[in-house]
Amino acid sequence: MTQTNTTAPTITQSRFDEALTEYLRERDRLEAMPVETTSREDEGRAMEAMAAAERRLFNKTPQTVSDVRALAEIAWRDPDSLPDVSMIGAVINGLRQIDGNAPSRTFEPDSWLRNYERLGGGWTNVEGEVSLLAPVPTPEGLQAMLWELDTRGGREQVKAAIRSLPDGALTVPASVRWQSLCRAYDAAAEAMKAHEAIKNPHRYDSPECEAHEAETERLATAEGEAFDAMMLHPAPDTAALAFKLAAQSSFTKGQHWPTADKIAARLAADAATILPKVA
Repeated sequence: MTQTNTTAPTITQSRFDEALTEYLRERDRLEAMPVETTSREDEGRAMEAMAAAERRLFNKTPQTVSDVRALAEIAWRDPDSLPDVSMIGAVINGLRQIDGNAPSRTFEPDSWLRNYERLGGGWTNVEGEVSLLAPVPTPEGLQAMLWELDTRGGREQVKAAIRSLPDGALTVPASVRWQSLCRAYDAAAEAMKAHEAIKNPHRYDSPECEAHEAETERLATAEGEAFDAMMLHPAPDTAALAFKLAAQSSFTKGQHWPTADKIAARLAADAATILPKVA
């Protein structure tokens, strides 16, 4: 007698699937609440639970066209929907992911860079290390341009366009560039400090814990990039050099940092340029 294996294969849910299931559960729970007998407090808690589940879902990376479709259907639930920029960005970036992050067919880096500078943005190019600069707080026009840059995946194209420019093509005064880099680093460090103070109160492996850890990674990356951009920019005076040395001590805390060699070379060049020569 032949024995037939009737065990169905196990389908492993992705984190996106899990987040979608949670969102749908919270949405259905809210919609099932009876209008006549539900208090405002209970309804408010249910709405906040659904909104939190929605935020977690839109922070997940979609893996398939079906995933992106689900995001789009939630963002545009009816013809009058006005989703916020983060929801629209999640849908567009999801499509980019499915498209293999191929270059955008509509993004033009040279035109983007001209408009970015026209609106008050700037950039530095220190030995091929390109950083985009923006005032802090960032005006809405520049925020919109940076949103376009990241939803089109055009950051590397813009950096390549900057590297192709002739030397001395910087359009922002050196003092303004340095101040922008310092403000950007200070803002990133403060955001990371405030986030670390929360101490992740959520249960391990819960959706809330995963969202907290994802935010930790995002803020740490932003702080590291801001630190590198500032440290690799030439110090304009002795006060700037002192600020760099203090920042290096407080940020790295004596531990190895991937760009430590480049930073050491930059600090040596700063010292040779700024400090008085000893006879």
